Amino acid sequence: MRVASFIIGFIVAAQTLCLGQYVSPFNQKEVVTDSTGDYSFTVSGHFHGQSSNTTGYPVNTLLAHLDWINDEGGVMLVSLGDLFLDVTNDIPNYEESLFKDLEIPLVNAVGNHDLTDNIYQDHFGETNFYFELGNDLHIVFDTEMNDGDLDEDQLDFLLKATENNYDNVFIYTHRTIWKGMYAEMDGIFEDNTQSILTNNFESEVYPLIEKIAKKSSVFWFSGSLGEAPASFFYHEDANVTYIATAIRGLKRDAMLQVSVNDGQVNFTTHSLTGQDLAPLPTYNVQFWQDNVGRKPFNWRLLPLHIKNTLLSWSFWWGVLFGALTFVFIRWIIKKIRSRLNHS
Repeated sequence: MRVASFIIGFIVAAQTLCLGQYVSPFNQKEVVTDSTGDYSFTVSGHFHGQSSNTTGYPVNTLLAHLDWINDEGGVMLVSLGDLFLDVTNDIPNYEESLFKDLEIPLVNAVGNHDLTDNIYQDHFGETNFYFELGNDLHIVFDTEMNDGDLDEDQLDFLLKATENNYDNVFIYTHRTIWKGMYAEMDGIFEDNTQSILTNNFESEVYPLIEKIAKKSSVFWFSGSLGEAPASFFYHEDANVTYIATAIRGLKRDAMLQVSVNDGQVNFTTHSLTGQDLAPLPTYNVQFWQDNVGRKPFNWRLLPLHIKNTLLSWSFWWGVLFGALTFVFIRWIIKKIRSRLNHS
């Protein structure tokens, strides 16, 4: 297995550093553009769907639209993390149902569900890499390795981008590590994967983004939405456009098509369930603030919610921790009372 990982890593490194292209370790297809330099690609995240999808297969809305992805997906399909629910056991099912039938390269920015020990790395190689398409740079970051911080090697990827005159720089991560910098985003992405304390986006990452943005258009895609009123989030400031997108096996499921023509970037939203969608900029901070958490509660599903909670290891770990904390506090109080009584 480690030999296979070395070979995959060698191929990816050779393609990235020498040819400026990328070979997908999932289906061994190369990302290429034609002589015009124009291209398009499809992007979304959370391909395993809901955490209740324990089938070991990707989410149903993804598998149902493989033909569309193959026909319209462009030069690659970009996954923004949580490709797998259980990477330890799900790889064979993904190979059979997704990888072998996907006719375009698959690129993945790993999420928390993708990483258990080194299983992902042994199968698919490095989790941080970059490649060029035309006069654009595409950077894929692992935001799990340092709890949302970008380390020195990752920052070096961005530093190198400041030294070149790219038309566009596309950055792909699972976590929305940029959220904490914007006060207007308070209250959204509350239940997605965030850093335990804080991260170095504002202090170390954003200053490099500002430098890149003086010469290039910067687009930062992330795939951890949590509870969401739509499959898209869009925010633009003076230096970078932030986009978050993910599917969950819900009516709202949709994917984003990105097209680059003469260096200009355009977006098209595509529903996977036949829903009417607005243009991407519609799904901005105000839309989310107005709609997040507004979904009416279906009381008929209450037994299912209770069952899923009781079958969750997280719930029982919480119960155990709470019980131990309660016992400890009672022990402390008892000790304090005993000392007071003897004083």
